[in-house]
Amino acid sequence: MSDVSTVDASEQEARQSPSAVADGDERLAYRGVFTRLLVRPEIGATIAAMAIWVFFWAVSVPFGLASGAASVLDVASTLGIMAVAVSMLMIGGEFDLSSGAATGALGMITLLLVRDFTGEMGGAGFSLWIALPISFAFAIGLGWFNGTMVNRTSLPSFIVTLASFFILKGAKLGFSKLLVDQIQVGKMDDLALNADTRGGDKGYAFFQRLFAGEWVRNEHVWSGRDLLYTVATLAGICLIVLAVYEFRFARRQQMNAGGVIPFILGLAGLVAGQLYLHNTDDTTGNWIGSAIIAFSILLTGFGLALWRYEPLADRGSFNLDPSWLKWFGAGVAALVLSVIAARALDADNSDNIYLLFTEQGIRAILFISLAAAGAVMLLMAANIAGRSSQLMRSALLFDAAVATALMAFFIRSQSASPKFRSEVFSVMLVIAAVMVTWAAVTYIFRERREPDAQADAFAQRVLLVGMLSVIVGVGTRLLFTVQNEIDNGISRTVFSVRTLWFILFAAVCTWVLGRTPFGSWVFAVGGNKDAARQIGVPAGRTKTQLFMLVSVAAWLVGTLLAFRLNTIQASTGDGEEFEYIIAAVVGGTALTGGYGSTLGAAIGAVIMAMSFQGIPASRWNSDWRFVFLGVILLVAVIANNFIRSKAEASR
Repeated sequence: MSDVSTVDASEQEARQSPSAVADGDERLAYRGVFTRLLVRPEIGATIAAMAIWVFFWAVSVPFGLASGAASVLDVASTLGIMAVAVSMLMIGGEFDLSSGAATGALGMITLLLVRDFTGEMGGAGFSLWIALPISFAFAIGLGWFNGTMVNRTSLPSFIVTLASFFILKGAKLGFSKLLVDQIQVGKMDDLALNADTRGGDKGYAFFQRLFAGEWVRNEHVWSGRDLLYTVATLAGICLIVLAVYEFRFARRQQMNAGGVIPFILGLAGLVAGQLYLHNTDDTTGNWIGSAIIAFSILLTGFGLALWRYEPLADRGSFNLDPSWLKWFGAGVAALVLSVIAARALDADNSDNIYLLFTEQGIRAILFISLAAAGAVMLLMAANIAGRSSQLMRSALLFDAAVATALMAFFIRSQSASPKFRSEVFSVMLVIAAVMVTWAAVTYIFRERREPDAQADAFAQRVLLVGMLSVIVGVGTRLLFTVQNEIDNGISRTVFSVRTLWFILFAAVCTWVLGRTPFGSWVFAVGGNKDAARQIGVPAGRTKTQLFMLVSVAAWLVGTLLAFRLNTIQASTGDGEEFEYIIAAVVGGTALTGGYGSTLGAAIGAVIMAMSFQGIPASRWNSDWRFVFLGVILLVAVIANNFIRSKAEASR
């Protein structure tokens, strides 16, 4: 018995050893944290969302305010609900061109059910407690019809749902004119206005709070907001960094207690530096606060690595490999060109040069685009160099950090705006400090080359807690105000319950797609329906359920619109199905099926909302917003394919 146990233990150890993994099945090889991120479908959309937010924040005022965030989220809410559902259907290998028209049709059905056709709102119409379930049943039936027709006839979903689109479009116009003799149906709030004379509001008060409730930020003053925001955000960032370290570096067999003290001192310095920045507005204060934070980042990162991870023995040698030199040279050239463009163009000239572009806008576009491209190319050079020499990777990361710091000083010298001279300057110096820290830590400590289930499980839990902590901190900052802001006359900020519906719907669909058997079936039928059926996946039923999900999302959006607008036009939703598809594609969902992300679709909807809100906020001609949207779509698809191919090649 003991001999058998010894043999089993030896075999298990051999399977888990780095050499066994390297020489065996490549699926067992360990992939680093950044490689894992790059193969995620939504990573391109996430990067694009941050870049677009930074761009519009730089050229307009509202994007730096809570009111701007509320506006973007409100626009993204209904678009995002539909984009998430449509992305699941697209992952399953199908399209629904009736999804836009369905939002208006299902909202109109609810309004028709509660309306009294004799001309006065009264007891003849259905209560909302009855009307909403009936319209929901219509939605289920519409989705079942589309899915069944696709499965039974083997016609492309494009044809079937195109027919449904024209049926719904004609029915909206025909029934609205037949029943109310208008091209619009309403009003929902007549239920409340006639409540006293007709014996109740038919559930309007309850459902109005559920589907059209509002959170007025100006009415929620909390003196402890900034403290919770600072603590929760910093704690979340530190936990996320710890998770990255756990994914990236090899654990020590015995922890080194000598790293605990600098780690704790670094954390204390981060809190102190953040509080100092928050309470200081002058130039000297920004310098001191940023310096404290930068030094604390280095101390915290090094202390954590010294405490928990093994030192690196072989760091490679100095080399000038053309494979990374070309990216490094291109990155430096892009940064130089960005500086030249910023110096050559007038930052104060808001006159149109051509169509929607001003000299000020062109300056911002060129500078941000070239600087971002330069930074990306420098990081790519560091990554390529690191494949053969850790010394070169750390050196190039240090060069990128120096370039970031120099660009921070350049931006500060070129701008009179406080948000550039203080906020952007401080953030860029912090980013430079993070890069220096990472260069030093990766040079000294050994990266993982083998799986470690215990470390991965711990890192995943820490990452989840860290992300939730950041969400709590940022959410607190957005939802609450302080007396100082009230005294300074902040604009009225309203967050709609539609945003909450959007977040909940996206979260549930993301969980279903990534954590349930149904989610696996969706990917399977989207990749190859016949092969999925042969391994026991109920392919036809899965596709029908996906069509039903899209219709349920359309019912929810139609209901939200009915309570928000009080009336539904016969044309409501027509043509918006293309916006849903665009959001899904921008979020990383493949048009061919079998690949995508509902989280990415939600981010894609936010990107589109930022574009719709950012163009007028920047005082550009809004007639050109669809040009911007088309460019975003094309660039997003190219970027997603590029990132995906590079990530697959690096496995």
